[in-house]
Amino acid sequence: MSIFTRITDLLSANINALLDSAEDPERMADEYLRQLNSELYEAKTSVASAMADAHRLNMKEAQYLAETESWQNKAAAALNANNETLAKAALARKVDAQKLAEQYTKQSDAQDEQVAQLQDALVKLETRIAETRAKRELIIAKKNRAQTQEAMQRVARGVSNTSALDKLDQLEQRVDDRLARADAMSKLEAGTLESKFQDLEREQEIDAELAELKRKLGQS
Repeated sequence: MSIFTRITDLLSANINALLDSAEDPERMADEYLRQLNSELYEAKTSVASAMADAHRLNMKEAQYLAETESWQNKAAAALNANNETLAKAALARKVDAQKLAEQYTKQSDAQDEQVAQLQDALVKLETRIAETRAKRELIIAKKNRAQTQEAMQRVARGVSNTSALDKLDQLEQRVDDRLARADAMSKLEAGTLESKFQDLEREQEIDAELAELKRKLGQS
């Protein structure tokens, strides 16, 4: 399949219809862009090669046109020198050069036309790539907006079920319950026999420390 056929097939696709009908438009756009960029690279390579061939053909055309003129001048010079045999030989070379020049002219013209076609395909490919990228960005923007709206709807549903104040009241009630339980536990621990003995031992230690300090200071 020629590059022209592949490019034509790619460009014949209706990008809007293609993406609108796709299950995953973003992925479809990425795949389409991959194909377009692949053909774009090959098209650029083909254009460069075709332009190089056109240049060579143009050079050959110019070369044989110059030879045609040169042999024509030599034939005229030979006739002026009354050398008809040499003039006929020069004219024979002129005819050969002229035929080659005509052939190269046809090849050169055909090659120039091919270069023009490839350049046109190149421009169309670049335009389609730009259009597809813009379409892809629009798809992503729409998807992001849809996700944002869905998130807002979920939040709105949550708020409608239980208001923020209700949730704060519930949280405050749970905190109050925990504080009440902690306070009750503190009171229970303070009232146990073990805690009373601990308090007594602490007071005895403090009294002993006080007596020692008085002794050092000479106080009774």
